Amino acid sequence: MTLHAQALVYSDDPSALGARIIASLRDAFRTEWAAEAGSVADANGMCLLHAWPEGLRLDAYAENDAALDRVETALSKAIAEAAGVSTIDWYRRASV
Repeated sequence: MTLHAQALVYSDDPSALGARIIASLRDAFRTEWAAEAGSVADANGMCLLHAWPEGLRLDAYAENDAALDRVETALSKAIAEAAGVSTIDWYRRASV
C-alpha cells in the first residue's frame, strides 16, 4: 500500500517558491517544474508540488513509513533553505 503525507507551506509567491525548491533538489533527485506544478522523485518515493493561491501544497508518496520519512525530510530541508521556514507540518493521509 502506498502511504501519503500532505503539507501546505504558506507563501505570497508559491510558484516562485516551488521553482526554487525544484532548483535546489535538481542535482540529487528527478525533478520537474512547469505551469505552477512539479514533482521530486527518487528511489524512496515522490512528492508532487502545486502552487495554490495561499501557498505551496506538497503531496508525498512512498511504499513504507521509513521511505516516506526520508521524502518528507528531504523536502523539509529544501524548503527551509528556499523559504526560511524552519518547520513543515506533514499530515499522514489514508491511501488506497
